[in-house]
Amino acid sequence: MEILFEFIFDAVVELLYAGGEAAVRNSKVPKPIRIMIAVIGILIFAAIIGLIMFAGVDIMRSRSVIGGLIIVAVAVLLLVMMVKKVRKGKCN
Repeated sequence: MEILFEFIFDAVVELLYAGGEAAVRNSKVPKPIRIMIAVIGILIFAAIIGLIMFAGVDIMRSRSVIGGLIIVAVAVLLLVMMVKKVRKGKCN
């Protein structure tokens, strides 16, 4: 049952991602809608990065400082890569 749920969830997220990417790049879609879709996508990715960073800080406090630092470093790397992609205008 878990595998079926994971498959359905993955398919729905993939469709939303592909549809959002196509809508942002399509000039036939009105510009305010394209901007809203892009902002929502950026906020979702920023929230995921924030959760990863929060998990790293929590691990640093409770368990392992080195493990937490590695997780925070990965989150910072993801954040830097996302900012570079947004600044170049190639954000999906």
